[in-house]
Amino acid sequence: MAVTLLEAQDLVALLHRGTLASDPWQEFLIALRRRLGAREVLLFVATGDAGGGVLQLAPAKPPEVVEDADMARLADRDGPLRAKRVFSRGESRDHVSLPQRAALDRALEGLGLDHARMVRVDEPGGASLLLLAGQRLDDFTGADVSLLAMLADHLEIALRTWRALEQERLRAGIAGEAVRRLNFAWFVLDTRGAIVVHSEEAGLLLRQRRAVQRSSTGCLVPELRSAQGALRRYLEQVARGEAGSRAIHLSDEPWLDMLLTTRPSERAGSLPMVAAYVHGEQPTSTERSAQLQELFGLTAKEAQLALLISRGVKIAEAAGQLGLTVETARLYSKRVYAKTGTRGQADLVRLVLASIVALS
Repeated sequence: MAVTLLEAQDLVALLHRGTLASDPWQEFLIALRRRLGAREVLLFVATGDAGGGVLQLAPAKPPEVVEDADMARLADRDGPLRAKRVFSRGESRDHVSLPQRAALDRALEGLGLDHARMVRVDEPGGASLLLLAGQRLDDFTGADVSLLAMLADHLEIALRTWRALEQERLRAGIAGEAVRRLNFAWFVLDTRGAIVVHSEEAGLLLRQRRAVQRSSTGCLVPELRSAQGALRRYLEQVARGEAGSRAIHLSDEPWLDMLLTTRPSERAGSLPMVAAYVHGEQPTSTERSAQLQELFGLTAKEAQLALLISRGVKIAEAAGQLGLTVETARLYSKRVYAKTGTRGQADLVRLVLASIVALS
């Protein structure tokens, strides 16, 4: 049966839409199997990464008789199957090596297929895709082969798009994990202090009631009274049209600070919004001081003192918190600076914030 333009367009649309689906290309594979009258239509995507394996896609549950290792040999971009050419079972057997021929025979016999057509495409990043269509008794028609050949260019584009999206998902996941490890969160508030929108990490702070919570009227309320007053005064300042930024301390354990700054409203004549950036520690002070102790070869007391100094605590105040005399605390601070290679409090703060302790 000849391929109509509408059929081809529908298949192409389903193919490109499938790159955005959580279960890629399922609708395309179902439609293509129906159009070809095929028993099986399968997609195999080799990521090209070391140890990446093969992603096997089918209109239903992928057949367990198809081994990933076998299909990896057939989908290999460096293999003998030339990209964007439609191969029959017989043609492919003539072009492949003995191990690849055995892999093909195992796959097709396991699926109960007498006839097959295959087309393979590559993308510059190293991934490759193999489309396999199989029949049990009747072979594919010339129109079927023409349809598969027409789809080859679109398969290549779809593969490139899918690969780019997967890489962006990976980057976004890594970036999100870094943000979570840095314990960085943000809120956008109106001039009443009501939460307009917030990050996922900020939502976690609210649910855990860690230093901040949401009031019954939807406003952001710090736990410390001093922080409540500082936030209220800043919002009043913004409402009067006075710009600027302000840092507010939210919690000692875990250590959390909040930076308030104004953002212009996107609507003309509206009051500006307030961005509240929360940053601090995820683990407890005990965990952090232990990490500093291991990283820089400090004693337990030296590590605890280093952590307090990195938070901006003065030596005399830190001595009281640690049960040390001021003279002993000063002696320990000199040892901390010597072991960490820093020249003072500001230098130590930069070192701690730049070290992997900040990501723990």
